[in-house]
Amino acid sequence: MVPGRLRRLAIVVVVSAFLSAALSVGIAPLLAHADARTDYLVRLLRTSEAFRVRAQAALSLGSVAAEPQVIEALTGALRDSEPAVRAAAASSLERLGDPSALPALRAASSDRERAVAEAARSAVRALERVARSGSGAGTGTGTTTASTGATVEPRGTPRFYVGVGMPGTKVAAIDRSVLASARGFIASRVQQLEGVVVAPDSETPRQAQQVIRQRSLTGFYLDSSIVSLETRPDGGVRAQVSVVVQTYPDRNVRSMLNGAATVMGETGVAAQRAAIEGALNGALRNLGTAMGAGSPR
Repeated sequence: MVPGRLRRLAIVVVVSAFLSAALSVGIAPLLAHADARTDYLVRLLRTSEAFRVRAQAALSLGSVAAEPQVIEALTGALRDSEPAVRAAAASSLERLGDPSALPALRAASSDRERAVAEAARSAVRALERVARSGSGAGTGTGTTTASTGATVEPRGTPRFYVGVGMPGTKVAAIDRSVLASARGFIASRVQQLEGVVVAPDSETPRQAQQVIRQRSLTGFYLDSSIVSLETRPDGGVRAQVSVVVQTYPDRNVRSMLNGAATVMGETGVAAQRAAIEGALNGALRNLGTAMGAGSPR
């Protein structure tokens, strides 16, 4: 594989995202925003000439409802010319949990790019389990902590217990629903790290300490901030974010992660969310390393 292809594959981060409409910020407005965001992401995935934009759109579609247009767009993206987009589409199809995507994913399992083939095979295994259990389409693989109040169990042996705070910002133009969506994106990204137990959002410090002691876990807490959100003169939206990694529940700062992303040619709430998610995706890329450095050897 040539270095350029490696660089392109390097942008793919396998994430699991959940829909934030169940958060306590008003269901009807969020559903309306979710519909607009879904249409916007599908359009980006199908029409953008920039492969990084298509890859980010494919990743973000893993956080919406498993509607027919979403599944169709993602299965179509499994044939994209860029491996980063194909791998992102396979990962999102796994998260959405709709077995109707199995034929396309089985075909993608023999992709010439190893990262794509592995993502497709992982999705096939997950969706075959869904099909056998009779859970139905659109159940997804990411449990929403905010709507259930329960912890989300990890992939692999539990090692870390991670709380996720609501993002803050001094940007007056950001709607609270956008912040809630950003929190959901962070939690879902964290959930895909090996050995991470995601804490419920309503947990008290005492409850957290009890869980950490009983299960012999290392606790971390993520405080994030939307540092800036700008409408560019040439069109589009640029977001800058920071994520502070703290110990949990005592909240001592360990490290700070930063990210930035630009969505070209679009404005409005859907573009804001896409830009913020892109920035968070970049910031969280080194989260596993940051937590590993802060845990006992």
